[in-house]
Amino acid sequence: MKLTIAVITKNSSLDKLFLKSLSLADEVVVIVDSLIKSPSKKGKINYYYHPLSQEFSAQRNFALDKSHGEWVLFVDDDEIISSELMREIRQNIDQTKFSGFLITRKDVCFHQVLNHGESGNIKLLRLAKKNAGKFIRKVHEKWEINGRVGELSSPLYHTKDRLISGFLPRMELYSSIDSPELTKENKPFSYFRLFVNPLFKFIYNYFFKRGFLDGYPGLFQAYLMSSQSLTVRVYQWTNKSSF
Repeated sequence: MKLTIAVITKNSSLDKLFLKSLSLADEVVVIVDSLIKSPSKKGKINYYYHPLSQEFSAQRNFALDKSHGEWVLFVDDDEIISSELMREIRQNIDQTKFSGFLITRKDVCFHQVLNHGESGNIKLLRLAKKNAGKFIRKVHEKWEINGRVGELSSPLYHTKDRLISGFLPRMELYSSIDSPELTKENKPFSYFRLFVNPLFKFIYNYFFKRGFLDGYPGLFQAYLMSSQSLTVRVYQWTNKSSF
């Protein structure tokens, strides 16, 4: 089975280590929302321009349309595909009754794997047959596919060494898009959510999910996830007050 790896990025100049992790794909589709204005090709890597336009799912669906493989694996430009994961992917897509696979993503912060908190054992649908379904939701997008979903054991590594400088711009962008989405999903602004959700988010990550076992990075992660929960509620309040 032919495998396409799809990458969504703002920068067409990708890291060498990241590019190396893509080398076993039959095809690589890179969707860039800045810098290039027309398609280009470098070896097996195909670059396409598609603006974000406040909708991440549209970029991913555009990547599906441009992919030629029977299977598509989505990775971000701050993630690394281990050789173990690539071998497992190859073994499974050639002989499976599943339409997609969940992949465990492990955060790596300052060269330390975070094994706790809500991201310590997160499983994401990142690998599926091209024609199995489409992405929905403008941010924190979800790949809705038809058919059975399996699970792979080898992890995808998510590097977070630029913890603050990388997180804060994304937090503002995601919250601005997510706030109206939550309202559409019958999760409108309330003062209860404003005060309780961020606090519970920290307690959940740091204590219930044992983020404290990851040391200072676990503390920082729990704090930032709580800050994101607060920020999206502030955006909801701002949108509500502007009417």
